[in-house]
Formats: sequence, structure tokens, C-alpha cells
Amino acid sequence: MTSTDFSRLKWRQTDFHLRRAVVEKLDDQALLAEIARNDNDYHVREAAVKRLDDQALLAEIAQNDNDYHVRRTAVYELGDNKLLIQLARNDSDSGVREAAVKRLDDQALLAEIAQNDNDYHVRRTAVYELGDQAILGKIAKNDNDYHVRRTAVEKLVDHASLEEIARNEKDSWVRRAAVEKVSDQSLLEELARNDKDSWVREVAVKKLNDKILLGELARKSSDIHVRRAAMEKLTGQASLSTRRTKT
Repeated sequence: MTSTDFSRLKWRQTDFHLRRAVVEKLDDQALLAEIARNDNDYHVREAAVKRLDDQALLAEIAQNDNDYHVRRTAVYELGDNKLLIQLARNDSDSGVREAAVKRLDDQALLAEIAQNDNDYHVRRTAVYELGDQAILGKIAKNDNDYHVRRTAVEKLVDHASLEEIARNEKDSWVRRAAVEKVSDQSLLEELARNDKDSWVREVAVKKLNDKILLGELARKSSDIHVRRAAMEKLTGQASLSTRRTKT
């Protein structure tokens, strides 16, 4: 297919689905470049970008296309690390920044973004790639979004930090993630008895080893979920209960 042929198709067929389907089968790099730059529908430009080989053109599109879908797709195809860093820090769209962050491996830069980006999706994506336990502990305790704190908790291995979060975190979903990673039996007993959230108490019960304590909880707890978890732990049965999830 030539540029003229595609122009005729575009003139005759306004439905972007057909143009996109044609682009997805093209190999002509010059024609793909023209489409990626000039088609008036972002779906079609995006399909063309996915088939481009020209890194210079991909860099141009990643920086300048007026639609974030197209810029984001170009980012996934980029090999220019300096430009990826620039986009991860500065692109106006969080989806583009997040795509760039996924391509990075510089731990110092990831730590910077994980702590400072104004969008929680971007911060959480950076946290996924972090290994620094001190930074993860700081984020797990201090980030203003529970999604980010939860992700940091999932990456933590520091027992002292996990125990502090299990006791003091305000969000029950994050506390539960911490409780799932602690093993201190006295702390688990404290949480099983006293945490204000039923779900957290249940998770703590499932990690208890003291059969006398489990028996007491199975008989006397006022929470049906705790009683059931204690009984199941004592009898070795798998839990059949369906609990809520948080997204």
C-alpha cells in the first residue's frame, strides 16, 4: 500500500477501525511514519507508532504528539534512556510518566519519583521497582495514599518497620498487608484481640501458633470471623469464608 492508497482509504472510510486494521499490517516505514505523524485519529497514530523502527521519530512523537495515548505508546518503544528520564520526571500526563518509569532501573531516580510525583499511580509504579529498605519504610509510613503505602509494605522485609505499621497504620488494608508479613506471636496476639478492624484481627488469628489462645478466641471472641478463623486454624481446615476486597 502506498501513501496515495492510504489517503484514498482515509477519504473514503472515516471509520478509524478500518484504517487501524490496515496500519496493523503495514511494514512500509515511510508510510508508517507519515501516518504516525499526521493521521487525525489517535488510535490510528498509535497503531503506526507500534510498528515504527525509527528511534528519532519515536522520540519526537513521545515528546510532541498531542494525545497521551500516542506519547505513552512511543515511550514503550523508546531506547533513549535520557529521554525516558526526562519524560518520567516532566511529562504533563501521569500515564506517560508511569510508562517511562516502568522503563527505568536507576534506583536513585526511582526513589525520587516514588517520593515526589504528584500522582499516586506513578509513585506506586516507582515503588514496585525499588529495593532500598530505608526508602520503602519511609514511603510505607508517610505517603498520603494508601495504595502507595500498601505497595511499599509488600516490598518491605524490615521486621521493625512492619511491626510498627501493623500497630499504627490508620488504613486497615495497609495494616493487613503488614500483619501478613509479621511473625512476632505477642504482637499477633495483641492484634487478634484488639485491632479495631475485623479483617485485620482475622489475619492475625490465622498466624497464631498458641493452641490455648486459639481455643480461647474460638470460644469467646465476639467476632464471628475471628471465631471461625481460630477454629479453622485449630482443625486445619481451609477457610471457606469470602471476605471483602479493596481496590
